[in-house]
Amino acid sequence: MAAVSKIMTVVLRIAQIICAISIIGIASNYIATHKSRSLGHLSRFIFADVVAVISTFFAVIWLIPFSSNYMNWYIDALLGVFSAAMAGWLVYSSEKLCGEINRHDAKAVLDFDDVGATWCTKWKALYVFAIISVALWIISAAVGYFWVKKNMKAAKSHYKPSNGGRRPRARR
Repeated sequence: MAAVSKIMTVVLRIAQIICAISIIGIASNYIATHKSRSLGHLSRFIFADVVAVISTFFAVIWLIPFSSNYMNWYIDALLGVFSAAMAGWLVYSSEKLCGEINRHDAKAVLDFDDVGATWCTKWKALYVFAIISVALWIISAAVGYFWVKKNMKAAKSHYKPSNGGRRPRARR
């Protein structure tokens, strides 16, 4: 089980890095091309950039598979919450301008066709990557939580105090 969880963690971290870099690229491109607009309009993309940069930072650091990486499952869960907030904000704001999300938007993202893509298509790609990022961070948090729970239980079962927790007396 230990080898499976380490391999799974490395795969999750690589996928988190790919999603975060994609989010950074799309959101930063939008900010750069629309910098004359108001800060209120760009705030959701700035938030997306900040969350994606923090996600990339932690995913790169935790890419090296040490046992201590599993102890930080609560940070994975927190990044999952931030990614969910990012995805929700992007979906909420884009429904007014670009229409609702549907299954075909995810297919368009997987085609990697950026030539002639409208901003609505890029927004939809952005929140598809954000939703994938949420799933990856929550799965990563669950793997870490169950690893910690299993290993703490095993550590407690190996330690059994004697006589009410007291050391035995030395005999003379």
